[in-house]
Amino acid sequence: MRALPEAPDRAGAAAHHPRDGTLRGAVAAAEPGRDRPAARPGAPLPRHPGDRHLPPGLPAAQPAGQGQELGGPVPGAGHLPAAGLRADAGIDAALRDLRWLLLSPPLLAPGRHPAAVQRFDADDAQAISAWLDALARQPAPLAAFLEQIGPAPLRLGRRAERLLEFFLRHGPTHRLVAANLQLRHAPDEQPGIDHTTRGEIDFLLEDRAGQGWHWELAVKFFLCTAAGPVARPADFVGPDRAETLPGKLDRLFGRQLALTPPPPWDGRDWRPAAYARGWMFYRHDQAVPACTALAPGHLHGWWVEHGRLAELPEGPWLGLPRSRWMAPARCGDAAALCTRAQIGAAIAAAWQAPPPPGVRRWPSAQLVARMAPAGDGGWEEVGRGFVVPDGWADGAR
Repeated sequence: MRALPEAPDRAGAAAHHPRDGTLRGAVAAAEPGRDRPAARPGAPLPRHPGDRHLPPGLPAAQPAGQGQELGGPVPGAGHLPAAGLRADAGIDAALRDLRWLLLSPPLLAPGRHPAAVQRFDADDAQAISAWLDALARQPAPLAAFLEQIGPAPLRLGRRAERLLEFFLRHGPTHRLVAANLQLRHAPDEQPGIDHTTRGEIDFLLEDRAGQGWHWELAVKFFLCTAAGPVARPADFVGPDRAETLPGKLDRLFGRQLALTPPPPWDGRDWRPAAYARGWMFYRHDQAVPACTALAPGHLHGWWVEHGRLAELPEGPWLGLPRSRWMAPARCGDAAALCTRAQIGAAIAAAWQAPPPPGVRRWPSAQLVARMAPAGDGGWEEVGRGFVVPDGWADGAR
């Protein structure tokens, strides 16, 4: 449990996530005779129908740098090579993830769920954007905050929690009251078992008007199996098919946001709200179906079966480890980029290897980004999608 002002300004203890695995073999080993694309700053790249840019309201990311890897080396969770992301794994990546977390569009539709869906109004968004710009010029506070996490890398969800906590502690529009409140059963609720944990509240906070809020954070990535113009929540499943959108909505609204803060916070009105961000992925050869549970402007990409990779552009491509699934990718090293054939061979090789420790269902979908030259001489993401095993959609239903 952390609260202000009593709690020190630091993040919680880091924990290695068992699903973080590494690819057995690099892309170069998969196709040693193939040349990777060379950097061509300013060269045009043909658009693909599946390419999805962030909306104009999200400012451009800061240039990729050679910063220190805060939090230690990032394992290849998502299970593709992370070597090409080393230049993108320091403070610049944290700044972009924070900007994405705060200014990307909400994932869930307002008015369609039992509690509010958090979104910043225009004034708050403008203030947050200016604060992020200033933080990018002087990132020392964020670097110091992240360094307190320790050398072990954080799983994606915990990383997002710590970044949102940093904003609530230091940002211009909200004030953190408490974070990660552990709730425990009273002894008479569980005879013979004292203090059993029954849940955790992510954040209690105040907005500029002094209203108290209870936020639960959800950063999610689901693939839609629907083949028609309309999708139901049941059509959305996680990359490893271990989670579904209905299951997450039930936990978020039926359990997490229904929790009551413990003393001394229980005597106040805390409005519950889901802070939901993420990407949804749809069949690469079909239009995005409508789903009333999702915000119309949510971020989306595509998914494709491995046997149909030839239907995608030639490249260049970059494999994204799970820790880099949030903000659009940046890459300063052209040698890390792959052709379509190379990325396909690397994924096939990974699937032939034993599953990484802790992975329940293998092979799982692998996230890749289509890259284009950026104005600073590096490369930036212009589209993203999951490559799935052939027949994956049938098994996901």
